Amino acid sequence: MKFLSFLLSSFSGKSSNIFERKLILIIAVFQGIALVVFPSISTILTSSTHFGLTTTEFGFIFLPQVLFAIIAALLGSRLTSTLGGKRILLIGLASDAISMLFLLVSSLFFQQQDISLPLLMFSTAFMGFGFGCVVPILNTLTSIYHPGRVDQAILMLNALLGLGTVLAPAIAAFVVGAGFWWVLPLFVLLGVFLLFILSTQQHYIIPSQVLPGQLKTSVKKTKPFIFVVFIGLSVLYGVIETLNGNWSVLYMSSTVKSSPQISSLALTIFWSTVTLGRLFFGQLSTIFTPKFLILALPSFLISIFIGIGNLGDGQIYLALLLFGLAGLGCSALLPLIISFGQNRLLNLGPSVAGILIAAYQFGYGVASFGGGSIQQLFNFSVMQLFKFGSVACLAFLGLALFITLPNYIEDNPN
Repeated sequence: MKFLSFLLSSFSGKSSNIFERKLILIIAVFQGIALVVFPSISTILTSSTHFGLTTTEFGFIFLPQVLFAIIAALLGSRLTSTLGGKRILLIGLASDAISMLFLLVSSLFFQQQDISLPLLMFSTAFMGFGFGCVVPILNTLTSIYHPGRVDQAILMLNALLGLGTVLAPAIAAFVVGAGFWWVLPLFVLLGVFLLFILSTQQHYIIPSQVLPGQLKTSVKKTKPFIFVVFIGLSVLYGVIETLNGNWSVLYMSSTVKSSPQISSLALTIFWSTVTLGRLFFGQLSTIFTPKFLILALPSFLISIFIGIGNLGDGQIYLALLLFGLAGLGCSALLPLIISFGQNRLLNLGPSVAGILIAAYQFGYGVASFGGGSIQQLFNFSVMQLFKFGSVACLAFLGLALFITLPNYIEDNPN
C-alpha cells in the first residue's frame, strides 16, 4: 500500500533524521487535532449553561484565527529564511500550546462573557498563528524527505492531518457527553508541549529558501491570472470545507435535532471520510488522476450540499451519510490545489504552500465568521448556509477548468 510505503520510508534513511521523520508524522496528527478543537466543542461554546455564545459570536471567535494564520503563512518564507525552519516549527508548536492554555483558562469564566470571549479570541489567534507556522513547514520538510514523489507525500501528509481532525470530535463525543469537555484541550496541550520538547533536539534543516526580497519578484514573473485562479480555488475550498467542519455540529443539533453525541459523530464522520478519501485516491492515483479529481469532486459536492440543505427534523441517518459523502468530496482537493500550484507557480518556489494555505484560511474565515454574520443579518438558519455551499462548489468547478484545460492542451498537442 502506498500509505504504508510512505510511513515506512519516513522511518528509513539516514539515522540522523529517522526520529525527525517520525516526529513530523506525529506533529501532523496533533496539528489536525488542535485545529478542530473549537468546532468539536461548539455545543459547549454555544450552550447557555457554559459559554453561552450566539451563532454570530461563535463565528466571530474564528476571526483572529484566520487573521493570524494568514499572517503566519504569508510571512513564513521570510521568517524561515531568517530564523530557520526549526525555530518556526517550534514557534508554531508553542502557539498551539498557548492556545489550549487560554481555552482552559476561559472555562473559569463561563458566565462572564466580557472575560471569556476575549480569552477565547486570544486562544483562536494563537491557534491560527500556530497552524500558519506549522503546516507550511510540514509540507516543505515532507517534500525534502520524499524528493522522488512529492505529490504523493503531500497527499499522505494531509491524510495524517486529517487523522487528527478525526480524533478531535471522536474524543469530544466521549468527554462532552461525560461532562469533561476540558480533557480535549488538556490532551492537546500536553501532547504539543511534549512534541515541542522533543523537537528542540532535532535539526529540521530546510536547505533552500525563498529569500525575503524574492517573493514580490516571483509573483510578477508568474502569470497574474493563473496566480489569482489558484488563490480563488484555495479560498473557495476553505469555504467548502469549513461549512462542514465548523457548522456540522450546530446543523445536526438545530436542524436535525440530534443529541450532542450524534452531532459530534457527524463531524467525526466528515473528517474520517476526508482522511480515508485521501488514502483511497492516493492508492488509486493511476485511475483517479489529479485532473479528473479536481473536476469530479466539486461536481459531486454540488449535489451533496443541495441534499444537506434540504434535510429536516429527525433525518439523522441521512444527514450522517451526507456528511460522510461531503468528506469524501473534500478529501483530495486541498492537496491537489497545493500540488497543482507547485507545478504551475514554479517561480514562487517554497512560498507556494504558504500562500495557498493563507488563501485557504481566508476562505475558512469567510465560512466561519461570515457564516455567523450572514445568519444574523438575513435571519438565515444554519441549514440555509449549506445551500450556499453548492454555489461555492460550482464556482470552484469553474476555476478548476482553467488549471486543467491548459495542461491538457500542453500534454496532448494533437
